[in-house]
Amino acid sequence: MDFYIRPKRRPQGQKVTRKINITKLKNQLTAQDLQSRMDSKLLDIRNDQSSIDEQWESFRDTVHSIALETLGQVTRNHQDWFDENDQEIQKLLEEKRRLLRAHQNDTTCTAKKAAFNNIRSTVQAKLRLMQDAWLSAKADEVQGYADKHDTKKFYEALKAVYGPQFSYGSTPLLSTDGTSLLTNKKLILERWAEHFNIVLNRPA
Repeated sequence: MDFYIRPKRRPQGQKVTRKINITKLKNQLTAQDLQSRMDSKLLDIRNDQSSIDEQWESFRDTVHSIALETLGQVTRNHQDWFDENDQEIQKLLEEKRRLLRAHQNDTTCTAKKAAFNNIRSTVQAKLRLMQDAWLSAKADEVQGYADKHDTKKFYEALKAVYGPQFSYGSTPLLSTDGTSLLTNKKLILERWAEHFNIVLNRPA
């Protein structure tokens, strides 16, 4: 079996809402601190005389802002081609932004427009190469573990790429004989272990 890792799509031009690290709410002092801050800020919103829509937007943004400030942002624990090449990518994007500003400040200059179009094409091409090289290396790594029947490292490598969402512990599965649906987490994990033990230990 040959492995191909499909790149995750990155939304273009969309504002990404940062995820809150809600695990910190398990600490009672942190939870009380958050509640105190919320009570203080939301009181100002309740006294606001603006429209319902404006009050809702203010409420939404305030809650997210306070929660982010108090609890912090979720730290990703998976690898990403963009992150691992971040320094080089940022240099490319900064040069692209510089030439874009130059073009916007002098739209009649054909040389500046050509320079911007050229850097835009160059950046896109280099980003594709970075992504392809990273994904190819990861696919080879996963393939190597599969060839060696190293189940543990095989799934560690997949989890490193796809993150916690690549999980077999919660989705219901059919039993081995296909007669019942497993919903218990322990039974699901045992079923996956059985399945991949068979798959990875087939004769080459």
